[in-house]
Amino acid sequence: MLFPDLSAPEIKPASSNFKKPAIVSVADRCLALLLDFLIFSPIISLFIAGMVRKTKTFFLLNSVSTEGSIGIVLILLMIMALIVALQTVFLFYWQATPGQLYSQIRVVAYPGSKQRLTLNQCVSRSFFWCFSFFGLALPFLEVLSHPLRRAFHERASDTMVVTLKKESDEGPHPIESRFIGSWMRLSFLLLILFGVVGFFKSYNTLVAGGYRDTGNDSGYACSDIKDKTLSAEARLDSALTLYFLEAVSPECLNKEAEAVLWGSNEQLQGLAYVAKYVLADQEDQQKYLKQICSEQSKNCALAKYLSEGSDKNELSKADQNLLIVKFFNSEELFEQKNFNASLTVVDELQKHPHLKSALEKRFVRSVWALNETQRSKTSGRSPASANKRTWLETFKERYEFK
Repeated sequence: MLFPDLSAPEIKPASSNFKKPAIVSVADRCLALLLDFLIFSPIISLFIAGMVRKTKTFFLLNSVSTEGSIGIVLILLMIMALIVALQTVFLFYWQATPGQLYSQIRVVAYPGSKQRLTLNQCVSRSFFWCFSFFGLALPFLEVLSHPLRRAFHERASDTMVVTLKKESDEGPHPIESRFIGSWMRLSFLLLILFGVVGFFKSYNTLVAGGYRDTGNDSGYACSDIKDKTLSAEARLDSALTLYFLEAVSPECLNKEAEAVLWGSNEQLQGLAYVAKYVLADQEDQQKYLKQICSEQSKNCALAKYLSEGSDKNELSKADQNLLIVKFFNSEELFEQKNFNASLTVVDELQKHPHLKSALEKRFVRSVWALNETQRSKTSGRSPASANKRTWLETFKERYEFK
């Protein structure tokens, strides 16, 4: 019996009768990918819009927010799940995604090249397609070097992409295959190198205590407002009041306003636009004023009161429950020399712990002015404000004067 020499060049393998599949060109695959992105991205954006808005809010409050980092991870997982679900449905029922249908491309089982995909193949192909992005999309480059243009996700799921067009791709040139293969190996080596360096750097930082919690209040927009029990509106109201008391910076007020504007409660955005109006230059102030007063509201009255040369009566139309309005009322009463009433409002505002120290100068100023008025004999009579309450005694008790 003679055995054929399988190493002889004239001996062909048994699969030589297998017809070479119609390979898809790289250009058609890129076109299909672009069309899929244009079709799927609005659908995915619709599902993740709420999560993205919340995550932006976390990072506006704190640039190194742990909640924001978790939000990014959840968004990525949601995007991946939606892509896998959408691709699986289209591959299982139509053997192609919308972009592939337009480009006359079909995904078939390999090596049969005409078999329909099983559900497991559809899911695994979609999953590994998404997973390839975690490798900086380098696995996709295998379509430039593999003889049948099969990327990692296709070989992992035993699938192949074929074209329905009469003219198919001949596959990569040997030089092209060698170049892309060498470039991918070098890229993976560099990726591994950066990963190892990053690992040891993170480990050394961990040992040195670089990730230790400092226990600060950076979880809120402005660290100058330390009361964690305040609602979003109360924080913004307090920030506005403290800003006019020169107790917080413009950046602090802007952060609080941005936190409200990026939040989900649209009812609070009017006060946030008032804060933006205060911080803006003269040209932008008119835009914010128009935005605030698009509907006649109490916030519009407050903004008009803050505008240059405005009618002081606008303050009475504003929301009297706001701290900033109460503060302006105390200032107006002081200007009217009604020191007793001004002190009453200041004393009420000082019951809020985060405002107490900032209002001390106003309290001392009003007590001093009231005391001077009581001692003055030029008016011929004692003013009505001097008969209401002896604020001087309160001042002495507070500052322990004898």
